[in-house]
Amino acid sequence: MRPYDHPDRRQLHDEVHARPPIALWPNERVLSQSFLLDASSRKTQIEWIQKLSAALGAPKDERDHSFKMLTLAPEPQRVLIKWELHGEFATIAAIVHNPVKITGPLLQSRLALEKSLDKLFQDLGCPIIVEAGGERISALDLAFEHRPLFSEAQEVSAIFGGNTVLGSYILLSKKAQLWTDLSLNEDGFISYFIPHDILGSRQAGRIARALAEAETYRMAAMIAFPVAKSLSMPLRSAESELADLSKSISQLQTEPGIHTEKDGQFLGELSHLASRAEQWISGYGLRFTASEAYSQLLSKNLYELAESPIPGVQSLSEFMDRRFQPAMGTCIWTQRRLKELSDRISRTTQTLRTRIEFVNEEQTQKLLASMDQRARLQLRLQETVESLSVLVLTYYAVSLLAYVAKGGKEAGLAIHPEIVAAIAAPVVAIVFLFISKRRRKRIVEMGKSL
Repeated sequence: MRPYDHPDRRQLHDEVHARPPIALWPNERVLSQSFLLDASSRKTQIEWIQKLSAALGAPKDERDHSFKMLTLAPEPQRVLIKWELHGEFATIAAIVHNPVKITGPLLQSRLALEKSLDKLFQDLGCPIIVEAGGERISALDLAFEHRPLFSEAQEVSAIFGGNTVLGSYILLSKKAQLWTDLSLNEDGFISYFIPHDILGSRQAGRIARALAEAETYRMAAMIAFPVAKSLSMPLRSAESELADLSKSISQLQTEPGIHTEKDGQFLGELSHLASRAEQWISGYGLRFTASEAYSQLLSKNLYELAESPIPGVQSLSEFMDRRFQPAMGTCIWTQRRLKELSDRISRTTQTLRTRIEFVNEEQTQKLLASMDQRARLQLRLQETVESLSVLVLTYYAVSLLAYVAKGGKEAGLAIHPEIVAAIAAPVVAIVFLFISKRRRKRIVEMGKSL
């Protein structure tokens, strides 16, 4: 790397090489199990793989802590352990050689293989795979065998205990077949039989990875299905309740007058509905989103198998289209109903709030008009009082001047008190009127400035 390279260039480049397919031998079994993890079991899984790596003397890889490939037993009877850590689950695959030709049910030989695997772990002083942590969500037994291909389902039925089987040619070369009954055996595994005519080791590894991931993603996606079914009736009830509320609000708007109490009641009911919808979305929204993503990954892995039909036999892709996709449709529809319910509640609440705001605005306008009318009446009353006040003040001022004039006349001055009062009365009245108008004008100017 050069100094001018992006600091994350190597990490970004190595991502396309992460988790490569296993190079399988012509006759091999892949026992793949996936475990759902929470915070505690995730830690347990990491401790389990670290302990196993240390027991096998595997070198530490500081770059990637989510993928491990360990050799539990060397060739010629090699046993490999492939561990992958994903967002909410971990996958552990045991790859073992299958030297005996498969003629009977896979369950019998698988139980023997599991016992031998458990003994290898015990000899290393490590917990067995099912004790690695988490809840098992999927378990597949993929049996690869180099042999002539089958022409019809009856020839392979004995390997699955006489059950009805699914089958198809896989890959464009049609040099391999895929057979399964998709039944859970007593040990929790689903059996797959892949007869092939000289498959490349990497091709076989890609088939094993596609099948293991498809089953894991199918089960991870199906976790949302019981949730969707449990929400069916509550959602229907909430939708009906919202429809009734919307109808009542619409009828109320046609009635004259103000209905503050009913508006408050409707707003409270809508708030209760909104809180329920948000609780469902918060609790299950991520689960439905993950289910949709897992469903798309399942389709991608089935597409990689490039299935071709065997006459008279249903393929795995056809089975998933008929059985799995309707369940995913229920989950997607439930998620859509949740979103639409939330949107409808928001729109109805906004409509009601607009009505309440309009009523409040109308009441405010009426209150302001009433206050303005009262202010005008008060101003007129004040003007009347001021006019009377001018008369009273003029009377008292003129009376005082008359008393002064009478005192001057008694002192010998040539003053006529009546004439002084007659001359002073209009002058005093005009002065008081001027003062009153000046003060009123100032008050009006102060009100306009506010």
